[in-house]
Amino acid sequence: MEELDAVCRQAARDLLARDGRPLRPAVVLPLPEATRVTTLPDFPDDDEGRAALLDRFAADVMAPANAPAFGFVAEGAVGDVEVVTVVYGARNQAAQIVAAVLDGDEAGEFSVPEPLADAALPFLAPLRRAADAAHAPDVFGT
Repeated sequence: MEELDAVCRQAARDLLARDGRPLRPAVVLPLPEATRVTTLPDFPDDDEGRAALLDRFAADVMAPANAPAFGFVAEGAVGDVEVVTVVYGARNQAAQIVAAVLDGDEAGEFSVPEPLADAALPFLAPLRRAADAAHAPDVFGT
């Protein structure tokens, strides 16, 4: 999970450096051949629409790639403070959440990872289910 945390934090910083703000939500998929970052420019405003979009993404992208891990990057606010939030999870592991205060187009230091509460960000459930459904790689070629 530490490596997944580092990859997702770096993806958030790279997205900010490349695209600036407002930061479009993105899904990070660390795959054996490369890390894939997909921005979601038409991300719906409601949880039901978000879940439907991520369900299609999980079916169309994660399942065929057998992706056992994911990250989700988005800009948000905690009170009056604007932050970049990163949620990441892996097959049969509890999802974690970190955040960093935004200063212009740069993220400050990220918080210490905390488990994502089951009721928090319910629209991410399709990504969690897809990661859990991924099968372990066949390292012996049998």
